[in-house]
Amino acid sequence: MKPYRGTRRKNSYRPAVIIVLLALVLSYFTINNSFGIRLVFTSVFYPFQAAGQYIVKGVVGIPTGIISLRGLSLENKELKTRLLTSSAKLALFEELVNENVRLRQALDFQGSNRYRFKLVAAQVVARGASPYTSLMEVNQGVLSGVKADMPVIVDGGLVGRVVEVSLFSSKVLPITDLKSSVAAVDQQNREFGVIEGFASQHLLAMKYVSSVADIQVGDPIVTSPASKIFPPGIPIGTVVQVKKKDDDLFFDVKIRPAVNFSKLEEVFLIIQ
Repeated sequence: MKPYRGTRRKNSYRPAVIIVLLALVLSYFTINNSFGIRLVFTSVFYPFQAAGQYIVKGVVGIPTGIISLRGLSLENKELKTRLLTSSAKLALFEELVNENVRLRQALDFQGSNRYRFKLVAAQVVARGASPYTSLMEVNQGVLSGVKADMPVIVDGGLVGRVVEVSLFSSKVLPITDLKSSVAAVDQQNREFGVIEGFASQHLLAMKYVSSVADIQVGDPIVTSPASKIFPPGIPIGTVVQVKKKDDDLFFDVKIRPAVNFSKLEEVFLIIQ
């Protein structure tokens, strides 16, 4: 007994092809409408005619769609490039505006500072990253009259002092450095102390303030007349913490600096 084999439908697509071809022929040729034959043929083959035209239009339209999408992609890429370029130019413009404002303020301070010091303007070109190596480098040196131990200030207050000088640049030790010490006084009650760098660059420590001193949170701290390096009266900061244990001889005093050291870009060296 022969095994059953499913019969294959050979040439099953031929009737459909013939019908579509007849439909297309009817689209381009006119036949005699005798006995309504043309009307009958048109009505019978219209669905196949419409389907054939739809397929042809779809196949022809594919390359056009691909080209259109490619054009949109290129245009989108070009617009993104323009946007990035415009953003970069805007950022540069804003930076130039901010720099112009800072330099104008610096020139005003240099020309008519309230301390009436003779000043040399300098830009901060490098700085250390930690309290242990927080030296700042400025772009003024011996050729500009800079010497070691010259005080460094800004409009807001005391920055530090020069500790190393070369022909074209200098190193500045900021008051936030752990190796720095500055004779200071409470401007309200004239209590003396020594300002030193603290583990946090956002705060300073005021040492050797007597436990019987009348020092309060909010008091302004300035350089002391007893200092041999810094002129008196330069703002150092503001008292933010006063603590003491019963058996302590001195207050534990913390100071918030008058200067924002993280944003220093221009400073002034006092020429004495």
